[in-house]
Parts: sequence; C-alpha cells; structure tokens
Amino acid sequence: MTSEVLCLSTRRCRVHGRPDWTPARVDVRDGVIEAVHPLDQAPPPPGGATSIDLGDRMLVPSFVNAHTHLALSGLRGSKAPAALQGNLVEDVFFRWETALGPEDVRAFVRVAALECALHGVGVVFDHYYYAEAVAAGLRDVGLAGVIAPTLQDLDGPGRDHAETALASTEALCADMWSAAGIVPAVGPHATDTVSADLWRRALELADRHGLALHAHVAQSAEEARRCLDRHGVSPVAWLEREGLLDVDVPQLLVHALYLDDADLARLDRARHALGSCPFSQVQFGFPAPVEEFEDRGLPWFVGTDCGASNDSMNVQKELRLLAGQSTYAVSYGAAHAALRERVERATVDAVERERRTAAERHGPMRTPEVLLRSVTDGPGSWHPGLRTGAIEPGRRADLAVYDPRHPALWPADDLLVGLAYADVSPALSGLMVGGRWICPLDDVGALLRRDEVGDWIEEASRRAAALHARIR
Repeated sequence: MTSEVLCLSTRRCRVHGRPDWTPARVDVRDGVIEAVHPLDQAPPPPGGATSIDLGDRMLVPSFVNAHTHLALSGLRGSKAPAALQGNLVEDVFFRWETALGPEDVRAFVRVAALECALHGVGVVFDHYYYAEAVAAGLRDVGLAGVIAPTLQDLDGPGRDHAETALASTEALCADMWSAAGIVPAVGPHATDTVSADLWRRALELADRHGLALHAHVAQSAEEARRCLDRHGVSPVAWLEREGLLDVDVPQLLVHALYLDDADLARLDRARHALGSCPFSQVQFGFPAPVEEFEDRGLPWFVGTDCGASNDSMNVQKELRLLAGQSTYAVSYGAAHAALRERVERATVDAVERERRTAAERHGPMRTPEVLLRSVTDGPGSWHPGLRTGAIEPGRRADLAVYDPRHPALWPADDLLVGLAYADVSPALSGLMVGGRWICPLDDVGALLRRDEVGDWIEEASRRAAALHARIR
C-alpha cells in the first residue's frame, strides 16, 4: 500500500532551474516532492490522490530564515541603549539568557514561530540554549528547522553546560524530531566564547552524525579584539590555525563583519557559507559586505537574527535592505561632504558618480534571483539532513502560495521582482510544511485562531514579565 499523493496544479510555479514561472503540477508524497510535471503534459493523478487547482496563484518554496534566535523575541524593544553604546549580546542578551529556563524558551519560540509562518517562512535555522525546548516550540506550531544547541565553555550563560548541549545535539538526531522536519547542527557560539577543544569536539560530533556547523564568527569588535589578544590572529585565521576550517563538514559562519581579504581566501566555497542579517547588523554593527562574498563565489544566506535586535521575523523584508546597502556609504563619503558645503554642478556630478559606482559594484545583489536564492535554495541545500528551498523532486514539500491579485503584489507585471522586493506577506494564501498545510488554504489568519494560540501568547507574556522582574 502506498501513501496518499497530493497534486498541486498552478499556472505560476517557481520550478527549480527554470528561468521564470512555469505551469506545472507538483506531486507530494510523505512530505516530499515526488514529481514536477509540465501542466500540459502531466499524467493522470495517481489513484486516490487529492488534487488542488491553485489557478493563477503562485506556488514557490517557503522562505528559509537562515539565522535566528527565536526565543529572544521575548526581549523585543529592549535593544537601544546597548546597541548604541555597548555590546548588545553581552550587556543585554546574556543577562536575560542566564535567567531563562526551558519552559520560557518553548513559550517564546511558539510566538516567534507563529510570526515566521505569517511571513511565509516554513524553515528556520535556530541557534540557542535549551535546544530541545526550541524543537518542541517549532513542532507545536508546525515549522521545520535546523537547531544548533549553543556551545560555550569560556564565557556566556552556557559555559558550565557544554556537555549538556552536546548531549542535546545528539538527542535531536532522534527519529521523532526528523519526522517533524527538525534536525540538529552543532552550535559553537563564537570564537571568543568557545575553546579550540570544544569546537573540535563539535565538529567530530557533526562528522559522526552527518550534521552541519552553525556558529557566529567575527561578529563583533569584542570578538575580534579578544582573538587578536589571545591568539595574535583574526577569528578566521585562528580557526584555520587550529585545523577547524578543514574538517569536511558544512559550516555556516554568521555575521562575518571583521574579516580581511586573507580571511575570505581561507574559506572554501564547497564547505563554508557566510550568514548575513542586514537589519540586525545595522542595529548592532554594520552591514556585511555580501558583494565580496558573491564575487568570491562563497555561498551566503540571509537571516533575521532575533526580534530583540531586528524587531521582525520577516526574512523576505531583509532582501530590500540588502539590495540597496552599498549606496549607504554615499551619504558619508567625501563627495557628499563637499555637496553639503555647496550644491553646485561639480558637487552634484561627483555624488552621482559615486552613487553609480556603488550601484554598479553592488549590481548582482539587486537581482531578484540572487536575493531570493539567499532565503530559499541557498540555505535549503546546506544541511545534509534537511533538503528544502526548491521545487524539484526529492526536496521537502515546504511550499508557499501567494495571490498575485492581492494589492500587495498588484499589478503583478513581474512576479519575481515582486517576490523579492514587495511586501508580500499580506498576499500569502497558503503555507505547507513537510507536505502539510499548517493553516487552511486561503485562510492564513486561521493560524492565529487555533484554540491553543491564545493560551500560548498569554503564557509567553506572563513568562516575559516574570523574567524582566527578576533581572531588573
């Protein structure tokens, strides 16, 4: 006996490897895309199949948020003083995280995961403490994810719990989690909070179980200074010197703000990927130079980071900021300084030349194909145990449906541009994770009308208030 097949037909399918929209029928079995047929050549549906005609609606991979700390949404709105004057992670987040318990984490993750789903995100990469509670929160909502239990042994809230975090990583390898679309990665926190020995043990664990590594690297001035003071080299050079870059495990190095050209040359495009969180980075640091990553052929993915540094779990929103970030420098360059002294033909022309140069330098980053790759197929191809992010046979059926007639996408002259640049969340009309609709088609709002959601939000609010009271 074979399991039931779901056949989704649409005249606007974003089929992997095709340059534009394709009329297609996508067959899903056991949460995986079994076949993709041209609509005019599709064979009859298998016996017992359920067929859904989506008409002109867009069928696309759901978004992948490639770097999150979902539980930190409980701190949303608390970032300003530390972001401007100190170290957000150490001055604010560590203090909060020291007081957290697993039930707090599960409660906060549920609310953040609901927000992700409402923005068309079906898969998240989360890096946090109490990883099994993170997994339980994702499963409660119905999202898939790659979860990296935070490893620390030099500093940070987890420095006395490294063995527990390693055990949690192995526990997440269990079938009960993979069946829910949840797989682990090893999660060294950063080069200034993790010793070479623990980093090496994490990579050995990843190699043994076929996992990946998800870590912060060169994320802050403090991390870079400490690495230079302790080891005499940059964070990436230290990883290379210790032999940690050479292990044949997929490695996602997030933020990557303090890298030089030699550091970038140390990275292998077959093994290393870089993570950028644009809105978060302009809050606590500065934007990562993703055009440099692209020029060198290094894979790079986009995430939101956390609600406490970004205020949104909408990873698609990050693309608009990313597309224009190269021109920010024009406002503070020499040409614009001269313009502020006197507006005349020469200063106007100089600013325009600088703007054009910056825009041309950043040109590939403005194309919808490149932007969308960073939140779909790029991260979706990264972890060996969770193949998603594209509509092709063998990938997980993590899919989103959008209505091109919605005002947020109208007049729908170029839907690919719209998917990258428009505020598409209001046009979301369906989200499928692992072959299962997590809300009824054409009624995304039903996600918030689930009986348990009110209780989830009430519990999260109560726990957040209690935590704030304890750490005052």
